[in-house]
Amino acid sequence: MFTEFRFGTLISWHQDNAYFKISDPMKGVALWTAVHAATTANGTMNVIPDSAHEALEHNRDPYSDHHIRCYPDESRAVSVELPTGGALFFAYGVPHCTRANSTDHERAGMAMHFLRADYAQSKLIHADRDTRPYLTVRQASGGLREYGVTVAGTWDL
Repeated sequence: MFTEFRFGTLISWHQDNAYFKISDPMKGVALWTAVHAATTANGTMNVIPDSAHEALEHNRDPYSDHHIRCYPDESRAVSVELPTGGALFFAYGVPHCTRANSTDHERAGMAMHFLRADYAQSKLIHADRDTRPYLTVRQASGGLREYGVTVAGTWDL
């Protein structure tokens, strides 16, 4: 039995929309990228499929100084193993967690959150403060609108 946990901590079950509180959890998507290979043994991401529209009650997570948690039906949970650099996308409403890493190997992940550009512009970002770049073809200006100069195509790949 391990008495010490390595890198890769437990993050309790939660839905990202419990933090963001957007009206439609399908307008936001999370990206979780495995910095190290993520396995069931070292605490990879777990999700509840087909649950994005099931808003669950969240409370303060007693095991964290800043997280909230929910209690989904874990019998529906799927453990998503990923190779190093592998990525998992899911809607803001999908309950998810990472388990504790009980191995002697590192397991780090990186999370990013995205909103549909039309929703972010109309609901969250004031027009005079919208200087964020967009990752959508329809909204992209090559940097001109975002930065005042065209930056697209100015770097070597």
